[in-house]
Amino acid sequence: MRKRHLFWIIPSSLILAVFLAALIGHIISPVPSKKLVTKSKAKKILTEKELDEDLDYLKYYMTTIYCGYPEMVEKGYDIDKIIADIKKDCDKDKHGKTYDSGTLISAAKKHIINNHAIEDQHFAISGSSKFPYYLYYSDIYVEAVESGEKTKYIVLRNEREKMPEKKIKALGKYVPANIKPGQEYTGPDTMLFDWFDGNKKIYRIGTLSRQNLNNLSLLFDGKKVTVPVITNDRLDTAGKLQGMRETKDTLYISLVNFVFNGGSVMGEQEFKTLCENAKNKSVGKKQVIIDLRSNGGGELWRAAMLYTYLFYNKTENISYDLITFISNMIDDGEHTVMSPEFAKNHFYWNIKNSKEKIKKMKFRKQAKEQETDFMRYEKAQIKIRDRQLFWPCLAEMIYPYQTTIKYKSTKPKISELPPADFSGDIYFLTDKYSASCSEYSLAFLNKLAENAHVKIHHLGENTQGAVFYIDPCTKVLPNSGLWLYIPTARSHSQAFNHPSFHGEGYGWFPEYWVTHYNLLNTLNNLIDDPELTEALQGIEKWQLQ
Repeated sequence: MRKRHLFWIIPSSLILAVFLAALIGHIISPVPSKKLVTKSKAKKILTEKELDEDLDYLKYYMTTIYCGYPEMVEKGYDIDKIIADIKKDCDKDKHGKTYDSGTLISAAKKHIINNHAIEDQHFAISGSSKFPYYLYYSDIYVEAVESGEKTKYIVLRNEREKMPEKKIKALGKYVPANIKPGQEYTGPDTMLFDWFDGNKKIYRIGTLSRQNLNNLSLLFDGKKVTVPVITNDRLDTAGKLQGMRETKDTLYISLVNFVFNGGSVMGEQEFKTLCENAKNKSVGKKQVIIDLRSNGGGELWRAAMLYTYLFYNKTENISYDLITFISNMIDDGEHTVMSPEFAKNHFYWNIKNSKEKIKKMKFRKQAKEQETDFMRYEKAQIKIRDRQLFWPCLAEMIYPYQTTIKYKSTKPKISELPPADFSGDIYFLTDKYSASCSEYSLAFLNKLAENAHVKIHHLGENTQGAVFYIDPCTKVLPNSGLWLYIPTARSHSQAFNHPSFHGEGYGWFPEYWVTHYNLLNTLNNLIDDPELTEALQGIEKWQLQ
């Protein structure tokens, strides 16, 4: 047999063996399986058969794809009852022998979300989800005054924060609360949020809520008063948002996400250039401001890369070994697979990619010559992860919701962090839309600062608290077009065992609570840099002028 024939026979035999193993696994596995819905018909009117098919898929998605399902069951979640309730709602609006798909979508959203028994900020059904806890601010500021053994909170001012005219018009009619300076706030301390006003810490009264609020009922001098409240806006994500500004003493870095592929405003090479520029520009700076407001997250290793370049800004060549070590400090290897879909996807993509790999084998020599250090490192990471995931994922297919995968990326050669080059202050900015990798970023910075002459200051609002449920995928029902955004796995990092982190749905609480409109003023009060105001003009819109 000619050798060139082996090039096709051996890979083909391997693919056949994998296919047979998958077939045997499918037959013996207790995990139900359905044909993947790649495109929904999105009909407005459904027959009873189509309605039943959609409800059947809805149950399938919740029970075999959603990693939070076992936890929900422990808390009394009954998927069969919920499906029956959705069907009842549809029956009430039945037209002869047909149903409106809109009724199904509304009923599914209502019953699934209302009965959602756990905190999970990655789960959504047709755009509806459990809202995280947002801070609703009043216009009333108080200061703590010691009176004997008791602390009193005395009103300093009751005035609306300075906002753009456009924002004021959007808010509509404003009726200020009848509260005067000198009155005593006599409500609970939990409604006092740390504020910085020039030379001292004061408090702004508000509340954390996942409901939309316009007013609060608060106690002043023991009497109830109705007080208007507002919440911070999402930043306008149009335009160029990722980049840097600097003064002699301060470096400012803003990032809209850590995705760096389709849909991102920055590619891999651009991000590497940004990291190198940040490394060079941060040398000699007294402080660095990292702006991750409205940053929805992305890939953990990229965040580790940026912070490595900042903390080791005098190191001539930043090794991937060092970045890996820092990444492993947060991604501590505990990764609980709670969904058979996670395992199925792992095998599906490996089989699908094998075809491309076989094609590329013919040109592997040329491809190897064109590989950069970064590409080689990425390949090594993927190879190690795939090898570590194989057997646990296979077990997950046979014994669903049982397997805990503990894996590490490439084991670095270094065993401890070298002394950091950067010393100074890092000001970390977040809002209620900062999620996932943005929240891991604060964990990175806290860890790195432990063994360095660096102090971390967190300003803004509590983050979204979307960190534990990961690897989400979008699934659609075949007929109605209703879609679900479902995390397929759950992870845990010891780095979130920190007093400032308050859990899923709450996120990290800042040192100082700040709105977009008060941010520059607060930074100026905390940082002694006369050039800062001019350098950061427009920061309240996240579009620096």
